[in-house]
Amino acid sequence: MIGVLAPVFGLALLDSLNPSAVAITLYLLLAGGSFVPRVLSYAAGIFAANLALGTALMLGLGSVSGLFDGPVAYGAQAVVGVALLGYAVLAPDSPKKEKKERRPRSLGVGAVFLLGMTITVVEFSTALPYLGAVAILTNAGLTTAQWLPVLAAYNLVFVAPPLLLLGAYRLFGARLRPALERWRERLQGAGRETLLWILGIAGFLLLADSLRYFEFFGLL
Repeated sequence: MIGVLAPVFGLALLDSLNPSAVAITLYLLLAGGSFVPRVLSYAAGIFAANLALGTALMLGLGSVSGLFDGPVAYGAQAVVGVALLGYAVLAPDSPKKEKKERRPRSLGVGAVFLLGMTITVVEFSTALPYLGAVAILTNAGLTTAQWLPVLAAYNLVFVAPPLLLLGAYRLFGARLRPALERWRERLQGAGRETLLWILGIAGFLLLADSLRYFEFFGLL
């Protein structure tokens, strides 16, 4: 079980470095007013949508789990890992474009919850660390009672940065505001670089998990 949890929670920590989630959290904190319910609602929206999508994917993959448990499946996982790692290292530079920050038109709790859910669904096809974690859990052949708590814990790790930012801003308030405003500005222009780091580390973790299955050179 430890051999499954280590790469899964490694991917969870990696996935939590989501510049979109952090940038919107910073906006919600700095917009003034009752920021606590807004950030909690936003994090809840992300958690609910991501857990629901992951559960649906696990149940769908579980129905054909035999196809994902064996040398061919782990070989394919190794190929995906190498491809992600290679792209992260070799991807050409792209011209910088001014990005518009996603901001909710309404700061109501319900609107922010829906914002969290909507962004999660829209970005799900690029959630490669999460998809990798689902693949690892599926390959492990766990029962629903085993993988569901792991998936829930993954998503708690995923929403930890917004909650930690909320706690820090709650404690230190105005003293943090200038630093948070500068951080938000940097995040708006650093999304691609962060994505490449995420792809590279996700590729490494997927490759390492597949090599562990094959007992590569007896080292993993």
